Amino acid sequence: MPPKILIVTGDAAESLEVLYPYQRLREEGYEVHTAAPARKKLQFVVHDFEPGFDTYTEKPGYGFPADLAFSEVDPGQYVALMIPGGRAP
Repeated sequence: MPPKILIVTGDAAESLEVLYPYQRLREEGYEVHTAAPARKKLQFVVHDFEPGFDTYTEKPGYGFPADLAFSEVDPGQYVALMIPGGRAP
């Protein structure tokens, strides 16, 4: 059985900060689970710069399912924890 890694996230996480590590960890042979406040389809966001803006804008990104609610997580099953950026953390 492959070692497990837990990604703690939620709505408004930065799409690429969840999806890129999720895919790369799977490619390396880890079993990757996502946990959020509730088990549901999460809505991620994309941050981008607009010409003339002093800061970034936030647009809807990809949807992605949370495998577990926080209350369902058994921390002893995981070898690592990943916390992506965005507003979710």
